Amino acid sequence: MSDKLARDVSKKAYGIAMMLGIVALAIFGKVIWLQAFPDESAMMLGESKAFRAAEITPSRGQILSSDGSLLATSVPDYEIRWDSEAKYDQDEYRAKIDSLSQAFSRLLGDKTAGEYKKLFANARATHDRYKKIADHVDYNQLQIIKKFPLIRKGRMKSGFVFIEKSKRKKPFGALAARTIGLNREDNQVGLELAYDEILAGKKGRQLQEKMAGGEWRPMNDEFQVEPTPGMDIVATIDVHLQDVADAALRRQLTEHGASWGCAILMEVQTGYIRAIANLSLNTTTGIYDENLNLAIAQGIEPGSTFKLASLMACLDEDLISLSDSVETGNGSIFFYGKEMTDSNKANGGHGTLSAEEVFEKSSNIGTALLVKKSFEKNPQKFLDKLNSFGFGKQMDLELSGEFKPKLYASTKAKGWSGLSLTNMAIGYETQFSPLQILTLYNAVANNGTLVRPLFVQEIRQNGRVVEKKNPVVLNQAICKKETLAECRKMMEGVMEKGGTAETVFKDSPYHVAGKTGTAWVNDGAGYEEHKYRGSFVGYFPAENPRYSCIVVVHNPTRGAYYGGAVAAPVFKELADKIYSTQLDFHGTQMPVDSLMLANKMMPVSKSGSTKELFTVFKTLNIATIEESHGEYVSTAASKENVTLSSRTITPGTVPNVVGMGLQDALFLLETEGIKVQIIGVGTVIRQSVAPGASSKSNKYITIELS
Repeated sequence: MSDKLARDVSKKAYGIAMMLGIVALAIFGKVIWLQAFPDESAMMLGESKAFRAAEITPSRGQILSSDGSLLATSVPDYEIRWDSEAKYDQDEYRAKIDSLSQAFSRLLGDKTAGEYKKLFANARATHDRYKKIADHVDYNQLQIIKKFPLIRKGRMKSGFVFIEKSKRKKPFGALAARTIGLNREDNQVGLELAYDEILAGKKGRQLQEKMAGGEWRPMNDEFQVEPTPGMDIVATIDVHLQDVADAALRRQLTEHGASWGCAILMEVQTGYIRAIANLSLNTTTGIYDENLNLAIAQGIEPGSTFKLASLMACLDEDLISLSDSVETGNGSIFFYGKEMTDSNKANGGHGTLSAEEVFEKSSNIGTALLVKKSFEKNPQKFLDKLNSFGFGKQMDLELSGEFKPKLYASTKAKGWSGLSLTNMAIGYETQFSPLQILTLYNAVANNGTLVRPLFVQEIRQNGRVVEKKNPVVLNQAICKKETLAECRKMMEGVMEKGGTAETVFKDSPYHVAGKTGTAWVNDGAGYEEHKYRGSFVGYFPAENPRYSCIVVVHNPTRGAYYGGAVAAPVFKELADKIYSTQLDFHGTQMPVDSLMLANKMMPVSKSGSTKELFTVFKTLNIATIEESHGEYVSTAASKENVTLSSRTITPGTVPNVVGMGLQDALFLLETEGIKVQIIGVGTVIRQSVAPGASSKSNKYITIELS
């Protein structure tokens, strides 16, 4: 190459180098400038790419029952992540990785030690700084993990990060599940929705950095804004009464093959809902589940339970008296060419009845004729009177989804006809939710004062009451005092000789006032023959009402279908429970008659451990008959004694735990290495894997308790 050419090339190279140097200096200067004096757009861009101030969800408040039992609580749930690029001791890692992997495998059981070791190796190979090692770790497991090899050195020297989340749990399973509700991002329901803002607390903020793969991790354990935990709410639900309501309703629905049912127990003066059970048949599993809050959302034609409102309207306007005579004939009558019948038409009807007997015997014809006589010339007056009672509109409940009542406001409204007056008299051409019907009966028990049903009685923060929910009066007096006295007299008569619920309560040591109801079911395509809805609603003790209750059983397909037969027994079981456990019902001295409930039969006991059962029976001086027994026995109570029969437990097979309590059932199943899912509380009534099946082939089982 010539000297001239070499000089030219050299000059150009120097020029290019100088230009590159100038560009490099400019870039370096710009970086320094941006770091020292960043503009807003640069800051936003940098933060969006690398850092963020993330919202931190606080611990959600608890939902408690009236006695302090947990109905819903947030249980800590942890995720374990590992920074493979952290400044941990490499030699110690290689020495401890086998024991660390084995420790994770033994504790969590979801992977083998080899799979855990491979998980760590992959994280190192890919330089993963936020590798998920484990998820859904509970608090107790986390405390053990913190003592594992390497991890015990702390976050900075091990690279392990524990991310706290929370999982909402209902300790009592399906009990009042729909009323308690669900806490989820979409479609919250129940108390979880109604009190979401109070339960949720206030979110905090924490600085996080973006990792490879789009993951975000906390830069440290400190918060920019500390999250404020949610407050607790104390529900009106009494978990013990809820258990009785659920179990009694479930038995009735199962026995009578019903489609669905609900039961509500309300405290008369306060309106507190002490129990609310909603069960509908899952046709796939054959089990009754709590899927819908039927008690507040399901509109039904009340049938005969509406006769209280009909006759109350007549009495309050002084258009009839209880002694008035009504000729019901042979059990059949025609209004505008359409037949109306009484339940005893086949036996010749009731003949002549007093107005009081019309209610006690639930005569459709008698009720229709009394209303017709009172309001035929001015049916609008009947509608105005019904609406004045205050239960013909929504009650602004705490829970969402309340049914909007269907009650004519005017005789000019769509659907009104010549038949409407007599149809409405016996509970048709109108619809209410079960809770709305109960509220009217509760008002009669409460000296005429209509109160709003309440589901929460207190709000607490750190155990301190910050708000107490007082009764809310919707109507101070639904009718005259004289009318109330006559209505209460009619309702007490239903329980006495000749009344429709006479046999259910005849041996009870307390007095009940109420009304049975049996209505044809109209599913939108007209009334269906042999498809009924049975109900019972009332209050007790009749002399000084403390509790009101309604039970509805929809479409019973086996055995009886009348309200007195399918619904009233649930009411009675709740009343028995309250009477036998609340001593203030008995005054300062327990009357002799209060032993009637206990004397009918020996206490029912769960099947279970022979040794423990013998100890209990001996302590209580309960006679036993031993047919045979081993380590575990089945029990059967009679009037005089309890019979014990052996229950064989064979190692290697799924044991029969039906009839046992949860403690014995869990011990036997978990001894066989079976993981158990639990539904409900009380006694085991069903198990998903048949007894005698191989326990090695059946590692999971669901047991249902009632």
